[in-house]
Amino acid sequence: MQSSLALVDFKIEFYGQSAHASADPWNGRSASDALELYTTGINYYREHVKPTVRMHYHIQDAGKVVNVVPDYARLWMRVRDTKRSGLMPVYKQAMKMAEGAAILANVDYKVSLISGIYEVLVNREGGKIMQNNLELLGPISYTDEEISFGKKIQEATGKKQVGMDSTIKPLKETRENPGGGSTDVGDVSWNVANINLGVTTAPKDTPWHSWAVVACGGMSIGHKGMLYASKAMAMTMVDLFENPELLKKVKAEYVKRKGDEVYKAIIPDGPPPIPVN
Repeated sequence: MQSSLALVDFKIEFYGQSAHASADPWNGRSASDALELYTTGINYYREHVKPTVRMHYHIQDAGKVVNVVPDYARLWMRVRDTKRSGLMPVYKQAMKMAEGAAILANVDYKVSLISGIYEVLVNREGGKIMQNNLELLGPISYTDEEISFGKKIQEATGKKQVGMDSTIKPLKETRENPGGGSTDVGDVSWNVANINLGVTTAPKDTPWHSWAVVACGGMSIGHKGMLYASKAMAMTMVDLFENPELLKKVKAEYVKRKGDEVYKAIIPDGPPPIPVN
């Protein structure tokens, strides 16, 4: 049973002055220069962060045509770490680098927060209850057609054609620094005890965030996983309602793991975050 990564998403916009790139470039101030300087800084910064840190960016706008000094550039930046406490210093440094890039290119800049989320606060007592219900349900059964579909997905994505794997795995030890992705369930888990699970919704070794996962989610393989997860969660809720001692253990672990930490949302008070695009 593992946690997730804390995350901050933000948008950086650079505002310069357009000019003819050959006839009078001295009258221009390139927003795309600032963007390139920023990404160069981020890539040098990777050497000086902990191995648990992840930094990703996507260049959304860097000018429209050649021969014009771009007066606008935009970047979507994402920073992650295994703990919020480790994330925030990296986030602050990444924002300072935007100012530095703007100064170097002699342009203006703006940073806009998109989202910010905590890591998941794990609850192993709840995980034990969920694990017991997964074992009661047993593995998901698949038809020959579904297994064949799974193998075709594996073939198309360059994986071994072994089909589906829905065996019930043992409850793993919680790692101090897990890999993986991020979820806004993290914020929920710092306000109330949280129990989560993972189920099979695609063939073994399918690359996530890919067309292959989308294809499986839109047919019976994905639907079976969804229904299976619903059953496991419902059974776990029944156990907690019927056995107050189990609920007490879950709550006690939540209080212990949270400790003296006071939850404070990464997103500040005020207007809601900006649209992504």
